Amino acid sequence: MKIIKLLTIAIISVLLCSCNSGQKKRSAIPYVEYSEDGSLDYETINVPFVEQHGVKYVSAKINGVSVDMIFDTGCSQTLISLLEAKMLAKRGLLTDDDYLGTSRSAIADGSIVEDMVFNVKTLELTDGERIIKCDNVVVQVSNNVAAPVLLGNEVLDRVASYTIDNDAKIIKFKLK
Repeated sequence: MKIIKLLTIAIISVLLCSCNSGQKKRSAIPYVEYSEDGSLDYETINVPFVEQHGVKYVSAKINGVSVDMIFDTGCSQTLISLLEAKMLAKRGLLTDDDYLGTSRSAIADGSIVEDMVFNVKTLELTDGERIIKCDNVVVQVSNNVAAPVLLGNEVLDRVASYTIDNDAKIIKFKLK
């Protein structure tokens, strides 16, 4: 209940003033292998996606909770709505200690919004067998309860590369 009150107070504060806060250091994905000759051999994990109305959705887990996320290379951060934040808080998976402050960003229509910023302990993508696990992911929480959940560059920058295979409906992540 305390985090819900905090979220409400934070929303009101966001509307009344502007401030930025530092971000916690993100950790690298620990999936590097070496070939027999000693050169780096980047492991590839093929994460399936579902396309609806031209938008690609991947299944993910945020702090262990399953969510469908839009694969959004134009989004600098990872974004969740206030609804997901409240659900995580009610389960004790997003706490006062995870609150990092606020951040201003430009959205697709060109307007500037100010969102709360939280650290989520883990965000995971999987191909069904292997997992891409990102620790300490900085997420913005949109004040819009209907905002889509976006998988943005804050996570995508942690992999060596990614390619989209539209025929096979997979995103091929090469891990660092």
